[in-house]
Amino acid sequence: MDEPRPVISRKILLGLVVGVTVAAAITAMAAAPRPPAETQTVAVGAASALDPGFRRDEQLTPQQARDLAKQQAVGNRALAGIRRKLGVAYAGAWFDSTSRRLTVGVIDRSRVDEVRAMGAEPRLVEHNLLGLQGAKTRLDRFGERAPVSVVSWYVDPPTNTVVIEARKDQAAEEFITRARGVGDMVRVEWTSKVPRTFADVLGGGGFTIGDARCSVGFSATGPNGTRHVITAGHCTQEGSLVLADGQEFGRVSGGTFDADGDFGLIDITDSDARVTSFVDTRDGGPVVVTGTEPAALGASVCRSGSSSGFACGEVVTQDETVNYGNGSIVRGLSRMSVCAEPGDSGGAVVSGTQAQGVMSGGVGDCASGGTTFFQPIQEAATKLGVSVVTS
Repeated sequence: MDEPRPVISRKILLGLVVGVTVAAAITAMAAAPRPPAETQTVAVGAASALDPGFRRDEQLTPQQARDLAKQQAVGNRALAGIRRKLGVAYAGAWFDSTSRRLTVGVIDRSRVDEVRAMGAEPRLVEHNLLGLQGAKTRLDRFGERAPVSVVSWYVDPPTNTVVIEARKDQAAEEFITRARGVGDMVRVEWTSKVPRTFADVLGGGGFTIGDARCSVGFSATGPNGTRHVITAGHCTQEGSLVLADGQEFGRVSGGTFDADGDFGLIDITDSDARVTSFVDTRDGGPVVVTGTEPAALGASVCRSGSSSGFACGEVVTQDETVNYGNGSIVRGLSRMSVCAEPGDSGGAVVSGTQAQGVMSGGVGDCASGGTTFFQPIQEAATKLGVSVVTS
């Protein structure tokens, strides 16, 4: 864990609490509304503040990191056009970990050359994305009563299947027997771990709501210029007081932690607080968020949280349904190949300078290794009726 950074003011939110997410950082400094001099607008892997974490976690040379960042940025921009042009022939897209190229699944052999012409590597598969999503939707319908040993299920374009992740016991096997009724698209992955949220019952650190400690995700504004923070829904209870450094910072105005997602909104009540587009990287200048463009499957992402700081990995799944137990089944999450710890819930996930989401929970931890689920930010902001602050 990084050491706490020097405290300039109690109102540099999270500056006082062991490097908590400045995630689109919220400050109240009486300064001109612009980034500090050392701030850089960066892309993942660029020769910038993100280099130390990204190169360390992905084991890339500086040049490899820069090349990968450029390839993924080009691929992410092309994705919407490729999907639109292929229509029902489209079977999903992902960055191949070996070739480090954008790969597109296609069910029509006659469209293969067209995919190459659009700058991606085609892969001929059996099921289109609509079919896979339909199978997952059918799982969602009877999965609302899934046993706790059924961890999650999601569409996996690289294998052209719908994956069910579960711990092996009789209840899970019975669920999977029913699930196979949706067709030959279902594939099972057995695991020994269970997902959990990353809220932490701890008196202090990060921001606190009652006894729960979580992390700030992104600054946001409402239609009339109101100031807000987007965080995880399971961290929130409507109307609750939010404290930073033991003093009032805001109040919860809404939260969702169910089949609709895991996102919550804090209304900032501190009159001195200023919303910014910063995300803290711990060992360098902050990332300046410039947009909310979704990254492709396999793209590089980094997370910033109050407990585990800043680290990077890749997008492993998208639109995953996660069973947290006790009836808490959350749809529409993405998973990344980087660990997190209790207290990180709600923290920021970015790809380059694009906001991706807020941390929800995960499997494992940073001591033994783990993966982390996050709530996509576009859906969260839309449902909350706010806009992420960008530069």
